[in-house]
Parts: sequence; C-alpha cells; structure tokens
Amino acid sequence: MYRIHLLSAIFFCVLMACSEKKTEDTPTLLVKNLYVNSVIELDSIVSKLQRAQIENESEIVLQKLFFSARAAYKRVEHFAEYYNPATARSLNGAVLEKVEEDDVNRTIEPEGFQVVEELLFPHINTTQRTNLRHQINVLASNVRRLRKVAETIELTDSHIFDALRLQIIRINTLGIVGFDTPITFHSLKESAVSLEAIQKTLEIYVSNETQTPFKLLNNEFERAQVFLRNANNFDEFDRSEFNVQHAKPLLKSINDVQTSLKIPYKNDLRAFSSNAISLFDSSAWNVEFFSPNYARPLTEAKISLGKILFYDPILSKNSDRACASCHQSERAFTDGLPTSRVLDGAKGMLRNAPTMLFAGMQNSAFYDQHVTYLEDQATGVITNENEMHGSLTEVVARLKSSKEYVEMFRQAFHKSGDSAITELHIRIALASFVRSLRPMNSPFDRFMRGETSAISSEAKHGFTIFSGKAKCATCHFTPFFNGNVPPHFTETEAEVIGVPAHPDTANATIDNDAGKYNYSKAEIEKHAFKTPTLRNIALTAPYMHNGVYSTLEQVIDFYNRGGGNGIGMSLNNQTLPADKLQLRPDEKQALIAFLRTLTDTTGITSRPRLLPKIPGKRENVRRVGGIY
Repeated sequence: MYRIHLLSAIFFCVLMACSEKKTEDTPTLLVKNLYVNSVIELDSIVSKLQRAQIENESEIVLQKLFFSARAAYKRVEHFAEYYNPATARSLNGAVLEKVEEDDVNRTIEPEGFQVVEELLFPHINTTQRTNLRHQINVLASNVRRLRKVAETIELTDSHIFDALRLQIIRINTLGIVGFDTPITFHSLKESAVSLEAIQKTLEIYVSNETQTPFKLLNNEFERAQVFLRNANNFDEFDRSEFNVQHAKPLLKSINDVQTSLKIPYKNDLRAFSSNAISLFDSSAWNVEFFSPNYARPLTEAKISLGKILFYDPILSKNSDRACASCHQSERAFTDGLPTSRVLDGAKGMLRNAPTMLFAGMQNSAFYDQHVTYLEDQATGVITNENEMHGSLTEVVARLKSSKEYVEMFRQAFHKSGDSAITELHIRIALASFVRSLRPMNSPFDRFMRGETSAISSEAKHGFTIFSGKAKCATCHFTPFFNGNVPPHFTETEAEVIGVPAHPDTANATIDNDAGKYNYSKAEIEKHAFKTPTLRNIALTAPYMHNGVYSTLEQVIDFYNRGGGNGIGMSLNNQTLPADKLQLRPDEKQALIAFLRTLTDTTGITSRPRLLPKIPGKRENVRRVGGIY
C-alpha cells in the first residue's frame, strides 16, 4: 500500500512539474519575461546615467548614455504605453507645461527623456547642472516605477498583438517625424530599435519558421529596419515611402500571423479599427468613437435630418441665418471671411469660420475647446446672440408644426423608443450630419493607398518637408492633419503659436483673443487654440482664428520665421519653437503643392433642393450665403 501511495505521489509530482513547465512556456509568459527583462535593462542604463551625472562625467559620456537609455526605452515603449500610459507620459512626454483640467486647473511640469535631452544637447549648460541632475533623478524614479508595475501586469495574446500594432502606428505617425526627439532628431534609428523589439516579441509565437505568414512578417521587419537604418538625413527621409512600402505591409503581415494563430482581435470601441492596415482608408475609422453614448448609433436617417436642419434658417431667432450661412459647402464649409459676420452686423466679434470637414474626428469643439461634443457646439452656436440668437425651445415648437419634420424625426429616432422632436434630437441630428463630413479620397489619400500617380513628385517632396524640416507633422498629425494625437486619438491638442493682430511683421502685436485662457484662466493657455485640420486648406482661406493671413504663402512665411516670437513678439508660453526653419523658396512651393493634394470635397457639395414646409411663411428670410 505504501508503494502504491509513493508511486502515486511521484506520478503526481511529475504531472505537476510537466504542467508547470508547460504553463511557463506559454507565449504570454515568455513575452512578459522578455518585457520585464527589457525594463530591467532600461533601469540599469538609466542608473548608469544617474551615476555618471553625480560623478560629473564628461558631456560626451553623458550623451552616449542618454542615447543608450533612449534606445532601451524604445525596446519597451509598446507595452509601457499600452499598460502604463501615465508613466509612459512621465518618461517621454513633451517639454511643455500641461494644464490638468480639474476643479483647480493644476499645471503639471514636464519631465522625462525630452526634458533631459533639452538639457544635454547640443551642449550642457553649466548653469543647468543642478536641474539636469534633478531631471535625471526623476527619470530614474519613473523607470523604477515602470519596473515595479511591469512585474504585475497580466498579458493576453489579443492584448499583445494589439499593443504591437499600435506601436507600428506610433512609429509611423510620431516616431519618424521626430515628435519625441525634437533636439537630436535621433528618431529614425530609435524607430528601427523599436521595430526590432516588436519583431523579437512576435518571434515567440513562431511555431514553424517556414510557415508563410511568419516568413513574410520577418521579411517585412527586416526591410523596414534596413530602410530606417540607412537613412542619412532626417529632413529628407521619405515618410510616404515608409508608410506605403513598410508600415502598411507590416500591419498586414501582423494581421495575417494573428489570423493564422486564431488570436481574436480587440473589439472595443476605438477611433482606428484594431485590424485596419491603412490610416488613409475611410473604412478603417469609426466616427462614433468621438460621439457621446446618447448620440449612437450614427444612421443615414439622422444624417439626412441633420443636413436639412443645417441648411434651414428656422434655427435662428428671425429665420434669417442657418448653419450653412457661415459654413458653405462650396468653400469647404467655411465662409471666405476673415471673421464671420455677427448676426446684426453691428456688434460683437466672431472668429474665422472653421471648416466642418472632419470636425467629427476630434475630441473637442470650438477654437478654444470649451466643449467636448458637437452636440454641445450646436447648442452654443444656435443660442449665441451674435451668431444665431435662437432658442431651442422655440425651434422645437416651430418644427412640430411641420408634418415633414415630424416624419423625419420619427424615421431618425424611432428605434431609440422616443421619436419626438426634442432639443436633444435636434442637437444629435445636426452633429450626425457634421460627423458624416469626412471624405478620405483626396489625391494624397489615394497616393498613400498605393496610387503612385495621384500626386506630383513636387507634392511628394512637400510631404517630406512637412514631416521633416518644416516640423509641421509634430502638431498636425497624420492622417487628419489636426491635433488629434495618435495612435489612440483620444486627445486633441492646442498650441500657442503667436498669431498676430495684423499681417504686417513690422511691430507685430499679439491678437487680443486669449483663446483657451478665457475659460481655463491658466496663464500657459493664454492665446492657445485648437490645432485645426489642414485637409481642404486650399479652399478655406483666410487662415488662423482671426483670418489674419489670406494666402498659404503668408502662413508658411509665419512658421518659417518662428511664429509670434520669430516675428518680434515676446511670448513666454509659445509652444511653437521660435527657431527659424530656413526653408528655401522651392521648399515652400513644394510644401504648398503637398497641401493642395489634401483637397477633397467628394460627395459633400450638394444642398437640399427644398426645405420642409412650415405653416406660416418664413417671412423674415433673406438670402444668406446662397441658402434661399
């Protein structure tokens, strides 16, 4: 009996040992071990940098250790950003103060690699030694925090593939444009390091290296890394080729491998689809991500109703102005004026009418971002006494008297269980129409989808300048060329660029519109405005929130000089670097050629032929903006 129990015990131990070994060898645990070890390596290198600073090592030693630490961070960035975004921001956030928009609007000081980079390059400022030591100590502390959390995260196959795919997008939109290396422009080499780390992670899933999906994936990784490492000039690096010939095939190959392994895709609501491969394909985007829960789903019936309302002056106090008065489809939904006319033409001051195109693909509305959703923007415009001076309560009463409107509201909202004409439904319908205004069939979109003849060689070179020497892409992010930060697109940035009150650069003075400061009262947000889309920019002159510049040439000259500070102002909070870009005349022209390839009004210029009848004539209606 004792022998039987002993044999059973031995068998049980062997079985458990095999089971434990099998568990230890699962891809998720192996990936986690790789990540944790990489974070430990990052911690070790940053500690060396910390000691070297304490021991007053030479500038060259500190700079070499900094580059090694940056490379080590790039080997873990994919999971650091995915699982610990707050820590990742502390490690690699921009060198800008940030307002935490809570009850007291706290100002958060910048910290991390980019702050250290600014203190180390091109040379160490001896007067900043104490600050440099402090910043490196903060960096080391944040790395230790990342290390501690890394050991506790729980991975799944779906999350791993999702994080790696998002890192490809991060490289393609932020990495190769120098977003996080604004001083050294070391981002191309770092992007290659990041791709190598992704490749090593995916190799853990390789059961048979001869399998076609894995072979193709490895080939794509090798090609992309060679392309990045062979780049000798940051300014001239061909980002469009990287996107089309490398990033897109990489995403496709990762999808193929994930499919072959039968690993499900993440199906949560997000801006960019979890299995999409091109940023320039409209089907890859979900506009509902940017809408409130109560406005979903976006339907054709809501869009159609919203379009009718958009063109109907019935929304204004005296039925003499519609949304389309200031947002005219033939002008890419602007009005062609420096600043829009106030309702009575005598008082108040409005801003330049922004395009409604792609307004639904962002996380805030108005130049000063004082509301989040388009539904709230609609309320603000309709009730503003200088714009439409309307009353939604009165509008509801008017619309209810129209049988046509009653039926359209029924069709649009009957599935929600409440098809009545209400203030909320009016707002939802208007916002739904605006969300539909997102064509992605411009010449540049087609070029990025592989249609090589869609744009000229000059325009292609212009995109290279846009993404490199001119530094435009570090604020106007692809693919919407607005302030929507990839790869999650959950934050829409605002910038202080120093827009002048008049176009004459002699004795330039700042425009008196304080922008976001009007609401936040945070000094660092004085004259801050949302970064607008550049799509259809050739149709939306004049430019800036006050319409100060009438041509693209003037706009580019403003940026080329270094913004407000570059033309003689003194703005302590300007977020745009004041360094002159040194663009040559031919480079400026190439840049404009590229911007013109963003023109696209596919399917958006049609107007309603007839507006629904309202009992009692719209007697006060006058022809405004070509509406009547």
